[in-house]
Amino acid sequence: MTLSKRTATILITAILTTALTACGSTVSGTGVPGEIDVRTLDVGSYPTEPVNAHDDDPVPAFYEMDTVASMRIADHTIHAYDIDPQMIYGNRADANYARFLPAELGDSPAMQAIAEKHKMLYGFHSSGASKDTSPNVSGSDWPSKKDDNRLTATTMVFQFPDAERATAAAREFHDADFATKEGRNQPVSLPKYTAAHSHWRPDSPFLRTVLPHGPYVIAFLLSVATPDLSALTTLAESAYTKQIEALAETTPLTDEQIMALPWDPEHLLMRTLNPDELTKPDSTYFFVGGKQGAVHHSGGPLPDDRQYIDQQLTRMNPQQVAVSWGSIGIRTPDAGTARRAVTDKLFPWRTETNVAPPPNLPDSACVENKRFAAKKRFSCIVAYHQYVGIVSSEQLLDVQQRAAAQYALFANSR
Repeated sequence: MTLSKRTATILITAILTTALTACGSTVSGTGVPGEIDVRTLDVGSYPTEPVNAHDDDPVPAFYEMDTVASMRIADHTIHAYDIDPQMIYGNRADANYARFLPAELGDSPAMQAIAEKHKMLYGFHSSGASKDTSPNVSGSDWPSKKDDNRLTATTMVFQFPDAERATAAAREFHDADFATKEGRNQPVSLPKYTAAHSHWRPDSPFLRTVLPHGPYVIAFLLSVATPDLSALTTLAESAYTKQIEALAETTPLTDEQIMALPWDPEHLLMRTLNPDELTKPDSTYFFVGGKQGAVHHSGGPLPDDRQYIDQQLTRMNPQQVAVSWGSIGIRTPDAGTARRAVTDKLFPWRTETNVAPPPNLPDSACVENKRFAAKKRFSCIVAYHQYVGIVSSEQLLDVQQRAAAQYALFANSR
């Protein structure tokens, strides 16, 4: 045997000896199972690659950037139950612009003219109540509601280019609205907020109030159980205090900064199931933001019980939430939190019974929802690493396919 052959033999013997010795020893560490081949899942006709799969992120048109700005301010707009914990129900929320203002502010044509005159940049409004019914609100008429709906609130936040324009706009919003109701309504002073412009109708439980705050205009339409000016004043002052505190956590934007706002910078919205692959920003049906902003949309794409939605999302400690035409994507802090969301079935609505999850799909669960609690009959929840996806449908097979497609989207977005 040559020297090289002898060396090779010794080396092979040493390797085999080491291997055999290791068979009887303990090796530290945790095995990680391999991920499934998502190509084997039944996804029906649903997409399994994100819209930006080829590094081609959708870019909103310049005229859509005020919608992106409104999503940002939604995270710093208070909920009705922040004003009073009895107001657990949501009655929709939406973005606002000079050309589109909520009826809760007053007569729309008049309010629009004032907003355009003072170059309003963007805004957001959100409504809630103690009962799952909405007040009757028409900009030209004074609002009314069902007697058993004790408390209602609409929060409105609008940003203007500067404090001077916001101050002028707030005064003119009030004056134009009050002028159409003169003789029936009376002005109201708020001791804690003397700059606020407010009025009410003595035989009605509603108060409308507008306050300039730096470059912002904050407005509320509030109601209590019976015509009670003291209770309305207290509610309005509390609402202003909380909304001003919320705005202190952000900064106003210039019109140039609005044009440069990032749109879905962490790509959560792009990896949330979007069957029609529509990418136009929509502050109600296609949006991304924090938990505070997402919860505003109860009574819209999300169910009406805003408090329950908040509780369920809070258990996931969401870092970001996306709503994509009925699908929900959530980025949690870690994979363990995401898996617990599936194990605990943390749907943002009340469920009835468990149903079969998608075949061969790990970390998934499906349910039949309580009637009227959710928009669709069936829902599934899936976890992939730190991400959670929630999808819904009227048909069990369809919702299972949506869930499988959502899992594949997460896997193909890494």
